[in-house]
Amino acid sequence: MMIHTEPGIIKRDGVYFCSSDSFTQDNLFYILWGAVYSLDSPYRVSRSYMDAFMLQYIVSGELNFVLRGKTFTAKANEAVLLNCREKNLYWADRQAVVKWFHFNGKNTLPLLNYIYERNGGTGLFKKNYTKKIEPYIDSILNEIHKKDSNVFSISHNIYSILCELSAPPAVLESPAEKTIREALSFIQSNYSKSISVNDIAAHVSLSTYYFTRLFSKYMHLSPHTYLLSTRLEAAKKILIYTFEDIETISLRTGFQSSSHFIRAFKKANNITPNNFRKVFYQKSID
Repeated sequence: MMIHTEPGIIKRDGVYFCSSDSFTQDNLFYILWGAVYSLDSPYRVSRSYMDAFMLQYIVSGELNFVLRGKTFTAKANEAVLLNCREKNLYWADRQAVVKWFHFNGKNTLPLLNYIYERNGGTGLFKKNYTKKIEPYIDSILNEIHKKDSNVFSISHNIYSILCELSAPPAVLESPAEKTIREALSFIQSNYSKSISVNDIAAHVSLSTYYFTRLFSKYMHLSPHTYLLSTRLEAAKKILIYTFEDIETISLRTGFQSSSHFIRAFKKANNITPNNFRKVFYQKSID
């Protein structure tokens, strides 16, 4: 049963209907109908069941939803994906412009369930998703304006939308994670120079004490150990792939002297740099 109160529709482009033959219905995603509505209160749709699915894209304003047991508001540049076989309700409290279409296809339901599972279950998608899917929405609405719409193009665009929406939501980076990322980038770019933990802490605008604690918490090793490890890994590559002398390698990888480099290398690898090189040089001969 569907109760659709026409009041609240200020202007509309459509509804445009798109008929589909048996091949399309059996093998493709396809559109039933779609439109662009300009809305205001008291626009309201309450639905208990429809054998279809629906995508709504909020161009401006906002639309309120009760969907999958949750109440939420979709704002400008957000989208809502509905399984119309489930009870749903949506309405406008103020002016809004909405692009929408109903669609179907044999593989839609499992895809929709997967999308809901990956994205919190409400069907609401923020701007990071909609900026990718809006061109597909526009292409679909343009296509159904035509007398002979291209069912393969429509199917492709619906599938592209569902693929984009199936991506997991972006994980926001915390301030601490951003600090660690910036520190790691600084180390990778500057390990060959005579930098210390103090320099890294200064780069991320933290005290050495606080930075060391934060780095150790996230990386499970101290910044000094990470810096040393980065230098030693770089030195291994130079030892293997070049014939540069130990003094040059120590300078290229940020060590204060060749003796310091040799001691650190042997402590970490239980072998001197020269013997490490001989092992790999012998393997290359063999």
